[in-house]
Amino acid sequence: MISGTEFENSLKSPVQFWGNMSKANVNRLLGPEVAQMIKYNQNNPHHCYDLFLHTLHTVENLGDGASDALLIAAFFHDIGKPFVATPKYNRTVFYGHANKSAEIAHQLLLQMGYALYEIKRICFFIKHHDDFISWVLPSESYDRNNPYLIEISLSNLKSHIVETMKEYTCFNKNEIHQMWGELLLLCRADALAQADTVYRDGIIIDSKTNKINRIDAIIKALMSLPLSHILHMCI
Repeated sequence: MISGTEFENSLKSPVQFWGNMSKANVNRLLGPEVAQMIKYNQNNPHHCYDLFLHTLHTVENLGDGASDALLIAAFFHDIGKPFVATPKYNRTVFYGHANKSAEIAHQLLLQMGYALYEIKRICFFIKHHDDFISWVLPSESYDRNNPYLIEISLSNLKSHIVETMKEYTCFNKNEIHQMWGELLLLCRADALAQADTVYRDGIIIDSKTNKINRIDAIIKALMSLPLSHILHMCI
């Protein structure tokens, strides 16, 4: 298996390094869970790439300056999809894939020699990369009686952070603001690697632009939330 240092170096130019590599070599370096992502058809209108190419473009979309932990999380964020894939109305859905991806990544990172604290941080990003998939702008037209849709607001973001961090008492409180900022960068990179326009039954139901606008609004809300306020909420 590839070493942690070699893996991190490969993520500086992920498409160039991994994009044309054979499935056999990917399997040798990272194991069968990663190898099966190659040419895996996501069969979902939100996606324009196969699973592996989507992954590589997500990593690349993070750009220069992204932490190694975030780049690694981006590489593994969807690795669990083939294990939870379910057909639904002529497409495939992947309910629970974030948790499954974190579970698989945890084991692979242990094999690569990462420390447990590093793994927990990486798996935080993986496990929560879809947290905001059902969040909507206040200006959007949506069913306000739908309990699965959450309006983007400072109060809702506060509540979500507080509830989520109950599971992560291992982290230094001073890290929390940065971690959520990084998580949202992963959400943005993920959206940038998806289809420009999302159709269902010939009708446009979403777009990459709309997804980015929503994430940017959440980032803006987070930036307006002082670190001291987050520390107070999470104590």
